[in-house]
Amino acid sequence: MANWLITCNYQTFNLEKAYDELSEIYWKNDVTNTDKGFQVGDIVYIYITAPISKIVYQFKVIEHTPNDKYPSAQLLFWKNLTDLKQYRGNFSVFKKLKKVDNKTLTRQSLIEQNYIKNSDTLQGLRTDRGKSQDHDISVLLNYITSQFNDEMIDFDYPDEANLNDKKFPEGAKQIVQVNRYERNPEARSKCIQHYGLSCQICKMEFAKTYGAFAQGFIHVHHITPLHKISDEYEVDPINDLIPVCPNCHAMLHKTINGTPMTIEKLKMLYQSSNNK
Repeated sequence: MANWLITCNYQTFNLEKAYDELSEIYWKNDVTNTDKGFQVGDIVYIYITAPISKIVYQFKVIEHTPNDKYPSAQLLFWKNLTDLKQYRGNFSVFKKLKKVDNKTLTRQSLIEQNYIKNSDTLQGLRTDRGKSQDHDISVLLNYITSQFNDEMIDFDYPDEANLNDKKFPEGAKQIVQVNRYERNPEARSKCIQHYGLSCQICKMEFAKTYGAFAQGFIHVHHITPLHKISDEYEVDPINDLIPVCPNCHAMLHKTINGTPMTIEKLKMLYQSSNNK
């Protein structure tokens, strides 16, 4: 399974209305071998050009179909049919997964966070298939995935690492039923880039357990509870944060006879329990 970022020209195709009214979206896909092109199971994110200039949609590739099977219902959403009429290749069928309206996924935001260069207009196709985890495209797609997944889950942990200031300052509390700390998606992203998406306690990886639906999902835990830290400091995404599954995250918030749980202690307890 691979992730993709592709572009929809706002002036050519009305994806917003098509998404609302169609159960599936057909997309050009000339090449469908194992090395190139969309593959069944791949996750596709779509960037809408100006005036939207934002990544808005998440799809899953569910099948491929020949050119003559293009649905007439989708023709209604084309503003300019010239490109479509000239196309002779096959199509991939996209299943709708999610639509978000997130300021962190605008082209300008991606530039400001150094995920893309100022000259990058996000045209064309890019994929993490065959690329290392630290490749620029993999880093970008991992960030995009995290932004879609963050929309799905409202974490209950006071020190869940999903902070909002680019310089990673920590400490200022907000009272919303429980104390919630300022959150920064870049700190979380850099932590995941370093450690990966598997739980650092039990090694569970959500995408391997639940499939593409869970791709990119993981909690990120502050190793030192924020209530023990001074009002302002700059978090180190590598040394202060660690990816963990929700179960292990919950256990890290428990104590043993009043003593806080540690990463190493929980690893030992987990390994001991599973070796019985």
